[in-house]
Parts: sequence; C-alpha cells; structure tokens
Amino acid sequence: MANKQITKKWHDATIQNNFIFGKTLETYPDLCRRLLELILNVKIKEISYPEREKTINLRSDSKGIRLDVYVEEKGTNRSFDIEMQVSNSDNLAKRTRYYQELIDGDKLKPGQHYSALGESIIIFICPFPFKYNRHFYSFHERCDQELNFILESGVTKIFLSTKGTMDDVSPDIKAFLDYVDSSVVSGDFVKELDDAVQLVKSNRKAMKEFMTYQMALLEERMEGEQRGLAQGIKLGRTEGTESVAIKLIRRGRPLIEIHEDTGLPIQRLEQLANENHDD
Repeated sequence: MANKQITKKWHDATIQNNFIFGKTLETYPDLCRRLLELILNVKIKEISYPEREKTINLRSDSKGIRLDVYVEEKGTNRSFDIEMQVSNSDNLAKRTRYYQELIDGDKLKPGQHYSALGESIIIFICPFPFKYNRHFYSFHERCDQELNFILESGVTKIFLSTKGTMDDVSPDIKAFLDYVDSSVVSGDFVKELDDAVQLVKSNRKAMKEFMTYQMALLEERMEGEQRGLAQGIKLGRTEGTESVAIKLIRRGRPLIEIHEDTGLPIQRLEQLANENHDD
C-alpha cells in the first residue's frame, strides 16, 4: 500500500516537491545558476555542483538539518542555500537563523579565523502569502538607531512568495513563481525548467531514488510516532497513578503506605498532599 501511495505521489509531484525541486537543480546545474541570477539580479559565472539534501549535524545532541539545494560560486567565497518551503509555519524567521548558524559552523574549520566566513544567501521559495503582499522580501542586519547602517555580516535572507500581488519582480521571476504556484508554463526559462522537471520524472533511477527517500522519511515518521506513543503511555501511567494517590490522600491514607502501593516518591506525594489538602 505504501509503495502505491509513493508511486502516485511521484506521478502527481510538481516542482513544489522538495525532491523534484532539488533533483532537477542537481541534474541541471546551469538552471540552478540561472535561477540564482534571476532572483539576485547578479551575474554568476559558475557554481559548484549543487548538493541536494546536504545534511549538517554539528553535534550528536543537536538538531540537524537537510538543505534542499546548497551551492557555492566558484572563484568566490559566496554560498547559496535554496529551500522550497511549502508549509506555512510560523517559525520561518528562526528557521533561517538556525540554518545560517549551522551552515557557518559547517564551513568554519577548527583554527580558522572568522574572516574566512564568506557571503551567505539563504532563499526560501514559499507558495503562500506574506504580509504586505510582496513577491520578494530581502533581509539584512541593520542598526536600530541608524537604519542605513547595515551590519556587514555577509548574511542575506530572502523570501519569495508566489501569492504576492505587487509589481515588484521581473517578468521572469513572476513566471517562475506562477510555475511554482500552479504549474503554469510561460517564458523561456520556465519552459526549460519544466522540460527538465519532466525529464527527471521520466527517469526510472530518479523515481527509485524518490521511493527510497520517501520510505526513509516514512520510517523516520513512524519511529517518531512510536516514541511519542511510548512517552504518552508512560505519561498516562504516571498521571493515572497520581490520580489514585490523590484519592488515597483525601481518604487520609498515610503517605508511606501510598508510596508502598503506588511507587511514587514521598517528595511527590507530599507535593500532591499540599496541592489537594482540605482547608
């Protein structure tokens, strides 16, 4: 059943799908370079081969991340992370903050000076509306007292919204955002991009990779649900035991006997007794 669902998901997938988006730009790096040029309105000579789903996990006890597309401009110290962000969560700002911290931590090797950190640009493509109805939002660190005084940290964060209504982007970017939003094909760049997407989707090796990837995600999700269920059962048992203890406390049962019957620590029973005593 899972394989049938994944196969259908593959056939129905558009560029909004993280795998399709990343795999297309990985397979056709020149499209990735041109997309960056359109978004940033700068000339980029050459990029290193896109690394789809780059994983960064600096410590075993910290949250790791998987980047959709991470590329570096050859001959410079400039890097780009491009994310297809379909879900409209409220944590995008802090997500970009965490992504940036981990990207910097991954690039800066032990003993290197902070000056080794180059320019870093994080781009989130979002098929949902933003405040102010713009298509394009770019952010830099500024001084609160002098708004023209930008902190030269080398960090730029960009959000592209497919639902913008303002006339604030080029026709090529507007065509790209329309394609992301509803698969409408218009303009030379989008036509090439759509051709590349269809070629990726017709590739059996890519389909097999997608299915393996989806099964791995499904297994991760199931393991997480099982851990959550186990924690919930444990919590439920604790709450149930405490409910019994409260009833015994109200009946005047000695705490030492309740401890022996329920296994709850005396200190916790004293807290429950204080919380449930009759005035």
